[in-house]
Amino acid sequence: MKKYIAIIIMILLLCSCSEKDNPKDHVPKIKEEVKDNQQVVDDTPKYVDDNNIVIGLYDRNGNSLSLYKSFETRVQVKKDINTFQAFFSNDETVSYSGRYAEYYYQKFNEVNPEKKYKVGFNLSYELNDGTKISQNIFGPSTTQTNYDYIEVYLYDAYKHRNDSFYSHIEENEYNDDTFITSIKLTAGSKYNDIKSRITLTVFTYDDDDFDEETKEYRGNSKYSILISDLNKNYE
Repeated sequence: MKKYIAIIIMILLLCSCSEKDNPKDHVPKIKEEVKDNQQVVDDTPKYVDDNNIVIGLYDRNGNSLSLYKSFETRVQVKKDINTFQAFFSNDETVSYSGRYAEYYYQKFNEVNPEKKYKVGFNLSYELNDGTKISQNIFGPSTTQTNYDYIEVYLYDAYKHRNDSFYSHIEENEYNDDTFITSIKLTAGSKYNDIKSRITLTVFTYDDDDFDEETKEYRGNSKYSILISDLNKNYE
C-alpha cells in the first residue's frame, strides 16, 4: 500500500513540475522582449537640396545693379516703399550692356538651363499684437493675403522688354512662361500695425523645397535683407 502511495505522490510531483516549466508559458514573454528591443527604421527619404543657384536683391540704375545689404527709408501709408530686382548673383555690383530684360533672360538660362526652378519671395514681420506673419509669394494670387499691411506687386521685365511702360503681373496672365524679375512693396492701409522691421527674402525653388508642416522655405538658394522704417523706433 505504501508503495502505491509513494508512486502516486511521485506522479503528482512530476505533473506539478511539468506544468510549471512548460515552455509555452515563456513564449509571450520572449515575444514581448523581442518587441521591446525592436528598432523602428525610418525609411522616409531625407530632404537634400541640390539647388546651388546664387540669387540676390538689387537696385537697378542705368546699366548697373547694386546689391542691397539692407534698406532704410521713411515709409508712408499707401505709398511705395521700394522696388527690388531679383538677380542671379551676390556680387556687390553687376554691370551689363543692352537691355536689362535680355541680360536677365540670358543669366536665367545660364543658371537654370532646364528651367527646373522658379523665383519666389517671402515677407516676414511682427504686428503690434504679437502676431508673426510669414508670407510666401509665388505669383499674383499669393500677393493678396496680407494686403492691408503690405501691398505686393510682381513684375516681368522680360515679357515687356519692348515696352517703355508696363504694369505688374495680373493673375490672368501668369503662367509657366512668366519671369518674376522684380517685386514692389507698398505700405498698406494697416501698415502702422507692423512693429518690427520687415524681412524680405528672395529664393529659387522647386516642389520639395518647403517644410511639410511649417510650409517655410528650406532650400539653399536664398537671400534676405532687413527693411527699416526710419519713422519707427525698434526695440
